[in-house]
Amino acid sequence: MKPRASRTAVALRRVSDDSMGSLRPILESRGYRTRYAPLSAERVRSIDPLEVDILVVIGHLPLRADLAQTRLPREVIDLIRARAHYGLPLLGIDFGAQLIAHALGGDIRALPRPEICVAPVRLTEAGKRSCLAPLGHTTPVVHWHGHEAALPPGFETLATTPACATQAYRHGRATLGLQFHMEADHDYLHTQLQALQTALTVAGIARDALHAQATEQLQRMRHACHAVMTRWLDDLDGQESPPPEPAEPWD
Repeated sequence: MKPRASRTAVALRRVSDDSMGSLRPILESRGYRTRYAPLSAERVRSIDPLEVDILVVIGHLPLRADLAQTRLPREVIDLIRARAHYGLPLLGIDFGAQLIAHALGGDIRALPRPEICVAPVRLTEAGKRSCLAPLGHTTPVVHWHGHEAALPPGFETLATTPACATQAYRHGRATLGLQFHMEADHDYLHTQLQALQTALTVAGIARDALHAQATEQLQRMRHACHAVMTRWLDDLDGQESPPPEPAEPWD
């Protein structure tokens, strides 16, 4: 294991507005030097899959994206596969979770209608025993996606919602996928809601109301993000976390 001072976390993102939000200070408090890199073939080719300590893949597809017309760079797929082969940490959020599952043998499928709301997820039995345990069944998180991951064999579903069967998954000890956003902070909300303005209008969702609802829950989400990621990072470091007591009740 590397000394804390020399550890790195790289976040691949589709566009420059995509952000790690409250996840970034959590990683930095654990000694990771963080940076962003564009989700492009040219930049991904410069990343040594064995040198980065944690690879984070973030961003989201346009809500009505035509998957047949969506280019997924081969270099990104190869980078994800190489890290998974060696059991190196992968964290995917939203499109990142979809992309990791796709790279490892799954698929990305469109939802019947986009899921845009602030609402809890439902943990599976495996989820209750995982790093997601602090979420319980009542911690609100942000959802704004029109697609989900169809998981390949060997992946374990950790959370669901009525609209999306795969809200979270894990593969082995080091790969974690999250369809939802608990890392949202004020800057993240402002930027993403601006970008989603047209899609929200088409969906008949009031941007200001969604912003107010999400802002009201930011502190709870920040605490949940810290608790969940602390457990995941402890596991990566080989540390034993306390038994997973939920921050919120299961029922």
